[in-house]
Amino acid sequence: MAVALRVFFLLCGLMTGGLCAAPAISAPACPAGWTRLDCRCFIYQATEVSFAAAEEECQNIGGNLASIRNSLENALAYQLVRDANAGSIPDTWIGLFDSVEEENFLWVDGSKSSFRFFRSDQPDDFQGGEDCVEIHRVEERWNDDGCTDLNPFVCSMDLI
Repeated sequence: MAVALRVFFLLCGLMTGGLCAAPAISAPACPAGWTRLDCRCFIYQATEVSFAAAEEECQNIGGNLASIRNSLENALAYQLVRDANAGSIPDTWIGLFDSVEEENFLWVDGSKSSFRFFRSDQPDDFQGGEDCVEIHRVEERWNDDGCTDLNPFVCSMDLI
């Protein structure tokens, strides 16, 4: 399954020209261990840490907690988590939060994507303490949760 999905992502990149931003610019390769999709790289980290610690670790390796800008990036993030966990999905941090203003979700890298993939009953800010977003283990959709919970995480970086 993982090989088929990676081939799919490669073909998607080739069909769009495999180029980033401007037609004459080809992006550099991702660092070792990262997976490239178009002009971005993604990596799953299995260490279970808080949202803030996950963001710090992503920055230490050159990225941020993953901003997910479209359904293809979402599918890749899920596949990275599945591949690393023998087909299962643990709760996993991504870089979306609303701790500045409730229900005004922001990506930690400042990107402006409006793509969202929340569970049908989410976000709910349960008991007023859920400001960080995770890939949820049950429905494999997003869920808001307490930022101090300990989860593995997905990082992303832009190539150009």
